[in-house]
Formats: sequence, structure tokens, C-alpha cells
Amino acid sequence: MLVLHGFTETDLFWSDLLGAQLKATCALLPGHGWKPCPPAATLASVAHDLSAKLPADGGDLVGYSLGGRIALQLALDHPGRVRRLVLVSCLAGIRDATERSNRIARDERIAQVLDEEGLGSFLALWETNPALKPCLPQPRGLAESIRSMRMNQDPKGLATVLRRLGVGHMDNLWPRLKELTIPVLLVAGSADGRYVTAMQEMAGLLPHGRFSRVANSGHAVHREQPLEVRGLLTDFLA
Repeated sequence: MLVLHGFTETDLFWSDLLGAQLKATCALLPGHGWKPCPPAATLASVAHDLSAKLPADGGDLVGYSLGGRIALQLALDHPGRVRRLVLVSCLAGIRDATERSNRIARDERIAQVLDEEGLGSFLALWETNPALKPCLPQPRGLAESIRSMRMNQDPKGLATVLRRLGVGHMDNLWPRLKELTIPVLLVAGSADGRYVTAMQEMAGLLPHGRFSRVANSGHAVHREQPLEVRGLLTDFLA
């Protein structure tokens, strides 16, 4: 199983979540940790590079948010490499051109904060985003570990990710969902209304799609309800 983390995360977080129950390779995505993001990177090029980490005859692929968008691109572009797919809190792209342009402009403003003011100012802005607010109060230790993980990122790397791999730069993959004939599990937190609606629709367009809504959770469902997410993965992959 190959697992792809979200924006501002690292591969270590998912390794801890999955533990020994689910053996997986957790890849570090470009622009995160020590790994630079090539200035010409695209979701398709990153997906192509990561496809080599899966067996030639197919493996299981899990992606959250940014990692989910890459995972979806990989499954569509390299279908022989993926036998089962799990998408957590991610979209198949933005269909409306105006909304896409607005998202690109928003991400550029955030990238400029990273370039000019660094991680502190970025996190002060990023962590006030209501869409990312946990559904329930987080334990202090977890909140501190998440902030530490984010503060150890490279601001230039994150800025490049926003400019090259943000959802506004993603192809509209909605028309291609019908191409995925493998089993697909889609997961969203109950308080993440936009993603619940979108992922339910995605599941309906997939030949073998199944949607699971996790109670008492927002966008970062794997952090807010880790045992539930681990159980969903275990059941699906069994």
C-alpha cells in the first residue's frame, strides 16, 4: 500500500496512524520536509513519478487532500498500477472556471505570504481557515505536534506546491471518473460539508465507488477520528 499525505503534512504522520496493522509505504510529497518541489511540477508529473513505487501488477493507493488529488490522477493515468483506491477529503477538480481562477488567485496570495513573511505568518493565516477547523477540540499534545510538523517545513517548498499543485491547477477529472473500474472508497468528515456533497457525487459516478461519512470530524478526518479511519481502511482492504 502506498499512502500520500496532505499539504503541510509529512510521511511520518500517516506511518504513525496506520501502525503495524496496515503495512504501507508513506511517500514524502514534493515541497514538503527535505524534498524540493520542481518549478515545472504538475499533478500528472508527480503522479507519474510516484507510480513507480507501486507494483507493476498493481497495489493499493491511499491519498488525503493534496495526496488524494495526486492519487486520483495516478489511478487514472496509470490504471495498471492501482488495484484499490482510497480518497480522503479530496475533490476531482474544480469544474467552474471562475471558481478555479479565484482559487488560483487565493493560493498565490498565500504563496506570497510564505515567500515574504515565512512560516509564522503563513500558519497564522492557514490555521484560521474555517474549512480546516476541527469539529471537536483537539488534545493539546496533538495540536502541538501538528504545529511542530508545519513549522519544520520549507516555506519556499510550500509556496511552490501552492503554485504548481494546488486544486486550482488540477485538471477537471470529473468526466474521467467513469474510467476507474477498480474499487474506490471515498471518505469525508461529517462537518466538512463541501467535501461530503462532492465526494458523494463522485462515488455515484464511479463504477465501484463507496462513500463513508465519518461522524464528529472535519476536513482532517484522519487526525480527528484516526481509529475510525483505520477501521474503514482495514475493512475496505480486507
